[in-house]
Amino acid sequence: MLPVKDSYDEIFKIEMDGWCYGISNYPGEIFPGLVHRVIKELGPSFREAIEHNVVFNVIETAQKFSKAAKYLINDKEIAFSILSTLPNPSVLDEDGQFIMAQLIDQVERAYGGALERLQKKWGWERRQAA
Repeated sequence: MLPVKDSYDEIFKIEMDGWCYGISNYPGEIFPGLVHRVIKELGPSFREAIEHNVVFNVIETAQKFSKAAKYLINDKEIAFSILSTLPNPSVLDEDGQFIMAQLIDQVERAYGGALERLQKKWGWERRQAA
């Protein structure tokens, strides 16, 4: 296990809790697009977590967001949405790739199909870049 850098795990937890609070207290109607937009906005935070060696619990995070959204979106969908925001492992160093593998493995064990979906996404990104 790699040591967490700069106590980023604490920062990450506060940020996730803050966003969940914001969703649960949203004054308008909560809808799937809103939650997916929030997850997309959190992409840089997920990348920072990886770069600071934070192996956060993807399933638990997804469950918190699902609860905040009053269960209008199931946690499996949110977990896959979180994975979709993760960077391509080719842009990460070896430690980052190790952390990311652990994050993907959580979703793979819980729901299956995570690695296959990400490999398709990364393949598409490579073809677009060429």
